[in-house]
Amino acid sequence: MGWITLSLRRNELQTSIQNRQYELLQISNQMRRLSNYANAVGDGTISPAEIASLGTDLFGEGMAFMEVSNMAADEAALLQCQEYETLYGNITQQQYANAGGALTGTTLYFDETTGGLNYDRLYQDFYQEALEDFVNTTIMPKLKELETELQNEKTQIETEIQAEEAELQTVKESISQSIQDSAIQL
Repeated sequence: MGWITLSLRRNELQTSIQNRQYELLQISNQMRRLSNYANAVGDGTISPAEIASLGTDLFGEGMAFMEVSNMAADEAALLQCQEYETLYGNITQQQYANAGGALTGTTLYFDETTGGLNYDRLYQDFYQEALEDFVNTTIMPKLKELETELQNEKTQIETEIQAEEAELQTVKESISQSIQDSAIQL
């Protein structure tokens, strides 16, 4: 090939490498935003400030998470409260005091002033537990899968860049050699 044809190929390779480097930058930014999202929802809650900091591409995801996680946790907490009340709701203060270690699960929720269960604390604990469970079983596996896909795509692009850079180096050497070979000897 002549040096002109090689120069055209060099330009194509340089443009392709730049485009692929831009793709890598986009993937890295997306991975960073996903990491921020995972950190924001990791404890099961997301604040309006955290939603606002996610950026436009994940703003909707943050809002949807807040709504869906709240509904799922509320339903789970209410169900657990009902089950808990069925098991321990009829316990009197005297029965609680006489049971000793047998009712250790109710220790946190027994209100000695009213002689029954502390439903507010019971609900709040079950609600927080349900939020964390929702994140760990529903959200985090999806985020991990997406992160793996992005990492695989990033690795593929990096491999392609290396191959194109190697070809570019060969083309540059061929151009130099072609120019030297076609130089007029005086």
